[in-house]
Amino acid sequence: MNDQKVLIVQDDFWKICIVSIKQVLRGSWLQTGGKIKLLVVIQAFKSSTGCGALLSCDRYLHSSAKSNKKKEDREEEIQEKMVEYSKDAAISEISKLAEMQQVEFEIAVEAGKLNVVAVEYAKRFEATHVILHRHLRKHHKYFIDNLSCGILRMKHDYSIEAIREVNADEQRSLFNCETLEQRENAFENYTCTLCKNRRPLIGQKDLTYAVLQLATNGFASQNLLPDERQKTYRGQLNGLHKIMVRELPSETIKEKEFKIEIHILGKVKHENVAIFLGSCSEGPHRLLVYEYVCNGSLNKYLSEKSSKLTWETRINIAYGAAKGLEYLHRERIYGSMRPSNILVTHDYQPLLSYYGLAKNQYEALGQSSNTMALRTFEYLAPEYAQSGIDMSKADVYSFGIVLLELITGRKTLEDTKGQSFLRWARPILSEKKYMELIDPAVQDSVDLYQLFWMVRLAEQCLDCDPKLRMSMHEVLTAMACIINP
Repeated sequence: MNDQKVLIVQDDFWKICIVSIKQVLRGSWLQTGGKIKLLVVIQAFKSSTGCGALLSCDRYLHSSAKSNKKKEDREEEIQEKMVEYSKDAAISEISKLAEMQQVEFEIAVEAGKLNVVAVEYAKRFEATHVILHRHLRKHHKYFIDNLSCGILRMKHDYSIEAIREVNADEQRSLFNCETLEQRENAFENYTCTLCKNRRPLIGQKDLTYAVLQLATNGFASQNLLPDERQKTYRGQLNGLHKIMVRELPSETIKEKEFKIEIHILGKVKHENVAIFLGSCSEGPHRLLVYEYVCNGSLNKYLSEKSSKLTWETRINIAYGAAKGLEYLHRERIYGSMRPSNILVTHDYQPLLSYYGLAKNQYEALGQSSNTMALRTFEYLAPEYAQSGIDMSKADVYSFGIVLLELITGRKTLEDTKGQSFLRWARPILSEKKYMELIDPAVQDSVDLYQLFWMVRLAEQCLDCDPKLRMSMHEVLTAMACIINP
């Protein structure tokens, strides 16, 4: 049994950071028997109603009567908060994830001065780690001075950073930690909470056609993955590691170019990019092998108008995809941004896949007239047919389309009155009728602040002049500010 006890401290004034709590749950140090408690502290002086208002207007009450009233009001507000959280869908999702991980998760509400209440609670809870919400920066010193356990904080990008060092094995298990070693090891420990699929270790290998044929059961049709322009098969390498094998048309790339690309792909390593595991080049066969991602593509969920794509899930997918694409751009890898290339785990953690060999992804479009190829044209920048195209800016345009699809839901021709998706959307964007864009499936749960700025960001990505589009680094920076204002 694991004896880790993690206390997450949250000011009631700020929105609970569900994504960061998921990151904590994914830490390998919180295995069977670990405990997480979310402590929400109501600070009376910040409240405009309830306890805070009563404190300001009851100064003429007898001191003992006033004390009793304050206590009653505080208890009433705590009970109201507990009822509110018990009905919160996001908290319910966290509880289910914790149950799957066999980790205990509870929520507690207290009232009073935040740092004092939280420190006392941490001592009673016997916390081994205290994680502070990102807005509690001014309290860091107080926690360090008054607690002996590990102190960490949530960051704007949802990651967790150590303020005071903890045991090296524990620290290594956190996502997005600040040292290079931690960054390299953290995402490899990720295990899907539902199917327990674990990310493999990175390693570029030359694989024979016979080995891949065996892994895919002879490239059997039942192992063929849907929604792809090029044939992609699921398989199991050596009976252990789940993989995806993608065929490339041999006539589109020369052997020398293929070897150069494979060398580049072998260096790719990021939490939001599927790991490239190896390749095969034998006779007419050109095959790329990637890690298996367990829950299919974003393309599937958009096409099926899945109810699982909540507003928070959509924003999380968009942000993760942006982080992955910005990383690929730093590695000078382009041309893979479309929903069929954004794969998700059962936790809806997005991973970009089928990246690399970008030139051929554009060239291949001219060689097919099927529906999937035509669908892919929708994600291409207007300048794609020109020579000397800036691939990075073309990717930003493609990302803008994906972002707009996440906001609106995938529209059919019936939804758009026979118009193409962008022809339907552009007038609404220019007239700033943003509520007409939002997918009805999430209309009641959408964060209006996020909606407004996400739409504005999509507009900038979709500028017809590539020189006026943001870089992917600027897009990622803007998204971080929108999600964590």
